[in-house]
Amino acid sequence: MRADSLSGQEIIFEQAEFALGEKTVVRVGDLSLASDSLVVLIGGNGSGKSALARALSGKLPLIGGRVLGDPKAALVSLEQQMALLEDDYKLRNSDTTSPKEELGITAADLLDRGNPKLFERVVAKLGLGTLLDTPIRLLSGGEGRKTLLAAALLSSPSLLVFDTPFDALDIQSRQMLLELITKIHTDFKIPVVLIVNRSAEIPASLTAMGLIRDCSIVRLDSKESIEQDPDAALLLGHQDENALELPAAPKRFALDRPRSGPLVEIHDLNISYRRSVFSHFDFTVNQGEHWLIVGPNGAGKSTLLSVISGDNPLVYANDVTVCGYKRGSGESVWEVKKCLGVVSGALHLDYRVSAAALLVVLSGYYDSIGLYTKAGDEELDCARCWLKVAGLQDLEDKPFRELSFGQQRLLLIVRALVKEPPLLILDEPLQGLDGYARALVRSFVSRIIEGGRSSVLFVSHHPEDVPAGFTHRLSFIPAGDGFITRQERL
Repeated sequence: MRADSLSGQEIIFEQAEFALGEKTVVRVGDLSLASDSLVVLIGGNGSGKSALARALSGKLPLIGGRVLGDPKAALVSLEQQMALLEDDYKLRNSDTTSPKEELGITAADLLDRGNPKLFERVVAKLGLGTLLDTPIRLLSGGEGRKTLLAAALLSSPSLLVFDTPFDALDIQSRQMLLELITKIHTDFKIPVVLIVNRSAEIPASLTAMGLIRDCSIVRLDSKESIEQDPDAALLLGHQDENALELPAAPKRFALDRPRSGPLVEIHDLNISYRRSVFSHFDFTVNQGEHWLIVGPNGAGKSTLLSVISGDNPLVYANDVTVCGYKRGSGESVWEVKKCLGVVSGALHLDYRVSAAALLVVLSGYYDSIGLYTKAGDEELDCARCWLKVAGLQDLEDKPFRELSFGQQRLLLIVRALVKEPPLLILDEPLQGLDGYARALVRSFVSRIIEGGRSSVLFVSHHPEDVPAGFTHRLSFIPAGDGFITRQERL
């Protein structure tokens, strides 16, 4: 990209306040963003990080103070990505059946080709050339994030706002994005506001760092000064994990253990989308085994877990047995689901029912989205104990859709754990969580592994996020245009 392809300008917020709904005020306060500014913000789950990002990018109405300059802001965020997937779902589930509605939104639909040279350079830089005609629902989380970043750059913004953009990206993509953000800041003179959850995501070229609390920027200072704040240490994950006593599952769920034999048996798995994802793949998970699953974005990790959970329709075209039930042999879907606890980006997207937080946890006993069964006293007591252990007890009556992304994800993790299922499928469960919550969930999973009642399949792009106790690793390794797999005992 040429330095004159993108250009910035000074943007000044003076005592700026924005409206979020009817009751909440988002306070940016005084903030000057020159063309060479790179401001990093951190905050806990529920602190208002995404609300601040929306305010800074002009997506909330200004109700106090003023904004000088004429920012043409571009926002890249998890919430934006989920909203796009919602739009795609609505398009494909309309009453008409045009070819476009059947295909859905593609990566190319999101990208402005008005500047052909800039388009070619951005697509090449982000490695999107082979993905342009791919429906966004078939992109991995990291591929979708890079597509949104490309769309932001092609809009020729005068301000870029990134709301936790590194979540769901593999190691190589995170490094590429960190370098690209630095390049935008230093070479193209566009002011950048970057909201992060980890120390490793902070560019060395930042010009200021701030803390977010109660939908406000409460402090703006140097990186060295902010990192000395005890709250900042917790938010960035610089703390020890505590040994926790986890609530025991209600007796009628805890006593329903799996039959003997492997928990997962996959023979000769073959799946193809835009390429061959699995070819003659075999995979077995025995009781007492805990598998760490690693590999780049788009390798097939989530596809494999969706086959095991039964959420991928291609499970019925393959030889897959889960908890003793051979898929496609007339088994009840619910018989299989009661053996599983699942956390994934797909589940998060599908949880559209705005049930209260307590009901979301209770739905984990019945494997439903929303609660349609009257829970007994023991289930209620256990669910409330889990909310307390997770620090969510004050949100018991809060609607799920009104919680922050991180609070929603933590709630879905608790939902997966409440019944102590024989098999826990955790696909990037720590996505969107602050450092304190990440340490909390690592402790949860470590204790579950120690307890020996559940086997765990765990996907992560962050080695530091991996709880203790895994016995095996499944690695997806780039090879030519695809990937090979390696299975090993740890």
